[in-house]
Amino acid sequence: MVKAFLVGVAGDSGSGKSTFAAGVRRLFGKSEVTTISLDDYHLLDREERKRAGIVALDPRANDLRKLAEHAEMLKDGRTIMKPRYNHSTGKIDPPVPFKPKRVVILEGLLPFHTRRLRELMDFSIYIDPDPEVKRLWKIKRDVQERGHSKEAVLKSIAEREPHYRRFITPQRRHAEIVVEIKKELAEERYQRGTLYWIRLIQRITGEKLTDIHLPLNLSRMCRSEGEELYFEYRKGLRGKQPVSKIEINGMIPREMITEVEERIANLAGRPGAKVLPRSERMVTEIGIAKLVIAWRVVERVSSHAAP
Repeated sequence: MVKAFLVGVAGDSGSGKSTFAAGVRRLFGKSEVTTISLDDYHLLDREERKRAGIVALDPRANDLRKLAEHAEMLKDGRTIMKPRYNHSTGKIDPPVPFKPKRVVILEGLLPFHTRRLRELMDFSIYIDPDPEVKRLWKIKRDVQERGHSKEAVLKSIAEREPHYRRFITPQRRHAEIVVEIKKELAEERYQRGTLYWIRLIQRITGEKLTDIHLPLNLSRMCRSEGEELYFEYRKGLRGKQPVSKIEINGMIPREMITEVEERIANLAGRPGAKVLPRSERMVTEIGIAKLVIAWRVVERVSSHAAP
C-alpha cells in the first residue's frame, strides 16, 4: 500500500500552477507521481453555476468536504472514486477509480481554503502572477486548449476578479512557497531570459536541508556573448513569519545546474532523473524556480520517509 505525500498547489485559473509543478512531476516520473485537478470537485456544472449566479471560485460551487475525505484516504494509501469535471462540455462526468502514488499533486483554486485541507497537505505552494501575466496566460490556455473565444475569456476574467480577491488570494498566507510572477517592463534590448521576473518567497521552517549549490561561471560574465542574470537573495517577514526571498531574471547555461539536478535526483531516489526537459540548453528564471520547488518538495518527501 502506497501512502501518498500530498503537494497542494493553489492559484487562480490559468495562473501557471501546472507549469511550476512540472519539475516535481518530471523528477519523480509517471510511476511515482500523479496529479488531481481540483476542478473535478465542482459541485455544479457550468450551466448550473450560471443559473445559480455562482462562479467556480466560490467555495459553495465546490465539494471541499469530499475533497478533504479523499485527501485523507490518499494519505492512507486507499483508492478513491474521483469525480471528473469535463472542461469541453462543462458537465460532470461519472467518477473513476484513482489509486495513490508516492506523490499526489493537488492543483486547483481552493486547496488551502479550510483548516482541514491545510492540515492534510504535506507541502503547499501558491502561484501569484501579476494580473497582466495571468490574463495573457489564461487567454493562451483557454483559447488554444479549451476552445473558448478571446472575448469570452476576457469577460470571464472580469467577472471572476472580485471572487478571486475574496476566496483565492487569502490562501497565499498559508503556503510554504509563494511564487510571484511579474512581467518584464524594460525595453526589449534590456530584457533577460523570458518576459518575466520570478520571486520565490519561502517560509523559514528551521528544518535541516541538504546542501545544494548553484554555481556561477564568472568567466562568462567577462565575455560579450555572456548571458545576463539577475539574482537577489534577502530575508524578510510575511506577517510575523520569517521568510527568504529569491528574485530571478535571466538565464544560465544548462551545464551550470547539472550537479544540482543530480543531487536532487539522488535525494529523491531517482538517479539520472531530470527536473527540466533534457532538450533545454539554457535555463530561464522559470526553470530555476522549478528547480527550487522540486528540491524543497524532495527534501520534505525524504524527511517524511525517514524512520
